[in-house]
Amino acid sequence: MALFAILLVPLGTLLGPVVALFLIGSMVTVLAARRLPKLTAFFQAFRSNDFFWTFATRALVTLGIFSILPFMELYFRDVVRSKSAGAASSLWLLAVIAGAVIPSIVGGILSDRTGRRKLFVYLSSGLQAAVVSVLLFGLIRSLTVLYVLGILYGIGYGAYYAVDWALACDVLPDRERAAGRDMALWHVAFTLPQVLAPAILAGFLHYLNEPGHQLIGVASGNDLGFRFIFGSAALWFILGTVMVSRIRGVR
Repeated sequence: MALFAILLVPLGTLLGPVVALFLIGSMVTVLAARRLPKLTAFFQAFRSNDFFWTFATRALVTLGIFSILPFMELYFRDVVRSKSAGAASSLWLLAVIAGAVIPSIVGGILSDRTGRRKLFVYLSSGLQAAVVSVLLFGLIRSLTVLYVLGILYGIGYGAYYAVDWALACDVLPDRERAAGRDMALWHVAFTLPQVLAPAILAGFLHYLNEPGHQLIGVASGNDLGFRFIFGSAALWFILGTVMVSRIRGVR
């Protein structure tokens, strides 16, 4: 019953409590980790500079990805005015996956042969940021152009995930005794943003697309919500790209 009650509450009224609950939970976890040896041991991988920044950059790039993927059907419906927004968004996702297949294989092989990880992360996440920036400033309405952008986005997406997994393996602090534990901890950087990004941004998307509001002096409506989510995605991609330089132990 409690779950149904939460689902029936308007998203805008839940945003503040959800964020507050997340922050409180994070603080409680940190405080508990200082007192409980087992929790401290579980999180000790974060003492490694390289592991911490690999975790942070993966979380930022995943935030970027899931700042746009859940809302593409709405984009095709409200901006492109597609007659079948669901089918159009599914084809766009198919274009992304098609673009990702070969680069994920080639990127991984080249990364192994050259011994370089960060270069491929720079290029792949930078390409994703570039595609999102085109959508931010252009709000493209042409289906053909959107599918081409989807393929380009997929190239960056596929190369990033292949090389980033290898990067994570290279920075494990204790790969002989605690590889499973540390990989599980690192994987949170992939799963948690998938939940947070849509939950937080959905309210902003609706609020800013609806006329009659303002954000920092800018009137809402005219698809401002989509510009906001594309802008936030570009920001996460850029931060996730730049902060890779903080990883010192891997080329």
